[in-house]
Amino acid sequence: MSARIASGQPIAELVRQRRSCRSFDGLGLEPPVLAEVEEHAAGVKPPFGSRLRFGIIDNERVRAENLFSAGSYGMIKGARFYLAALVRREEPRCWEDAGFALEAAILFATGLGVASCWIGGVFDRRRFGRALGIRPGEQLPVVVAVGRPAGNKTLRDRLVRWGAGGDRRRAAADLFFEGSWTVPLSADRAKKWEPALECVRLAPSASNKQPWRILRAGGAFHFFLNRDKAYGAMMPLADLQRIDMGIAMCHFELSAAELGMDGEWRDMNPRMPDTPKNFEYIMTFLSSLGTVSPAES
Repeated sequence: MSARIASGQPIAELVRQRRSCRSFDGLGLEPPVLAEVEEHAAGVKPPFGSRLRFGIIDNERVRAENLFSAGSYGMIKGARFYLAALVRREEPRCWEDAGFALEAAILFATGLGVASCWIGGVFDRRRFGRALGIRPGEQLPVVVAVGRPAGNKTLRDRLVRWGAGGDRRRAAADLFFEGSWTVPLSADRAKKWEPALECVRLAPSASNKQPWRILRAGGAFHFFLNRDKAYGAMMPLADLQRIDMGIAMCHFELSAAELGMDGEWRDMNPRMPDTPKNFEYIMTFLSSLGTVSPAES
């Protein structure tokens, strides 16, 4: 299991509080807070067991050492510090594990009043990697801007959030299924698992595509990636949809554990005949409660 989030706030509450912040106050964070967030990330046990290395990037230092560094990535303004995870190329599921561990750290940071924003598309991987002391065989898939939000949201902030679809989420019936890909898993059927599934539904994802699909069979929750190949071609440096899967898995595990429904991740591909061709099996969460009938779930 991952490191628990001891903020005194329920996971579901932290999930709802966390929103992508694109305008920071420019002041950064206190060193003890940065250390807490980095240490929490390092304390997470990711589902695939990848060997991750975490670090904090000080953008002011990067800019001082690189005269022509813009210091602003995409629509992010005023961010001084970035939390990053370095992964090893040879580990096949390191992208999912990076998403899992970083999202656990983000939820922890949210409980401390820290704002954040995922950045996976456009940032200076070479300079940021050098700031982290990147080693041969390592990659820097994504970074997370962390800090205090700017005092007032600007019209630009609202327009960027609207354009990114940050407030829009798919219906649960489009994401969660039971026994077959033709049978949506309703809240009535999910019963005590519904809060954990809702935390998955509300998880952040690149361009808000929500690529995760979950098929429940008894006490097993099979996670699939609904791959958007066109989107992958647009982002050749990072498989952001696999990062998204790790984020979804993090939300599910943490919220289920908080509700007293622990389990473990296993490779249990159900190989359903009606699985769409563009669905990629990722991993299965097997409830420690054992086989759960619909009436008991």
